[in-house]
Amino acid sequence: MRHSISVAEARAIDRDAVERLGMPSILLMENASRAVAEAARRMGERFVILCGPGNNGGDGFAAARHLGAAAEVFFWQEPDPAKCPDAALQVAILRAAGWTLEPSDPPDPDEHDGAVWIDAMFGTGLTRGLEGEAARWVEAFNRGAGPKLAVDIPSGLHGDTGEALGAVCRAERTVTFAAAKHGLVAPGAAERVGEIEVAPLGIP
Repeated sequence: MRHSISVAEARAIDRDAVERLGMPSILLMENASRAVAEAARRMGERFVILCGPGNNGGDGFAAARHLGAAAEVFFWQEPDPAKCPDAALQVAILRAAGWTLEPSDPPDPDEHDGAVWIDAMFGTGLTRGLEGEAARWVEAFNRGAGPKLAVDIPSGLHGDTGEALGAVCRAERTVTFAAAKHGLVAPGAAERVGEIEVAPLGIP
């Protein structure tokens, strides 16, 4: 069985990298986003990235920078600079580079036929069921006609148990960081997780 770690252990790894090793958290996000972009390029040539307001969304915004003009970014809520400064910085960088980014409704799956759909909406910290607006975005992702990639964990999947928390994204590949999380390898999770790719974060 693949080695896996808990969500708490993953957070501890990140915290140790920042506090003991002195690695800026934005550097960890940069390394994560580069791995996402590399995985996405192996799946196709056009990209639709759905970003949430937290750091999982920050990974998606940063991945868009690496993917360039081939990527379209959609989100429903701005990252709060006070709560998620790294994610907010990624949005600011894209806007400074000339990207037009504004909150919107979910993209129409029929208008992006064949694109790689990237789920960067909710990460391993999710503990509540996705419903309402969030569920609409998950539904749009799942209806997209093209390869599906999840960032760290499919949105709506519990990071430790693999339980479906309401609406859940179904991915063909999940790029997770440092190590697989327990929820990714839990019984029954495979149909939503797909192939697991573990990407290092450059932590020595």
